[in-house]
Amino acid sequence: MAALAENRKSIADTFTRLLRLRLPAGPEFTHPQLMEESEARLSAVARSGPQPAQWIAARILDTPLEFHRWEGEYARLMQGVADAPRPGLRVRTLLNVCLALIHRKALFETLRRESVRGTARRHLIRHFHGNRGYSQGMIAEHANYLRCAASLVCASHVGEKLFEHQAFGVPLLAYERRYGDFFRSYCASVIVLPGSDGPNSIAVLMPSLKEDLLAARARLLAMPAAPPRMPAA
Repeated sequence: MAALAENRKSIADTFTRLLRLRLPAGPEFTHPQLMEESEARLSAVARSGPQPAQWIAARILDTPLEFHRWEGEYARLMQGVADAPRPGLRVRTLLNVCLALIHRKALFETLRRESVRGTARRHLIRHFHGNRGYSQGMIAEHANYLRCAASLVCASHVGEKLFEHQAFGVPLLAYERRYGDFFRSYCASVIVLPGSDGPNSIAVLMPSLKEDLLAARARLLAMPAAPPRMPAA
């Protein structure tokens, strides 16, 4: 119990530090500019991007209903970025948008990558969707995955190319991989995933895994806009 209380205190302290972080100022862009750049990026990825991003972008663009839903959701996210009162807060807001998208698409990615089938898949869908039926839950998760993945392609591009902030490049990809590992462990604490040691053995590790993830998030949010310059030889 003492260890658990200490973990909770550490997690709370991490959140407090996150709230106190002050990111450096960055460029200003209007909501229409953010949307124009994002839609251009989505079209470019649909034409010649890497898989599975190319397939996802093409699926969104080729399905009018899906594009309409994606555009509405993404426009609200970018409105929050554009409305942030200070340039540094715009960077923070965009980073938090990217982090939220990574989290929201994790369930479907885990189901696919870990080849979760049968009873285990139904258990996970019920765990995250409650009383919603299995078929409805799977349809909702797939559609959510497509929109979130497409939005992440655009939002990370905006951060890297328009805001020119280094956190949106390799560091964000590293966080995405770390969160995927964390989420897989969480799912393994609920059900038995292929290759896992079983729910009980994983569950005892979850507080420390969560603390490590929060520390990685804090480091990402604390990154300066550009890497430090190497001293001249």
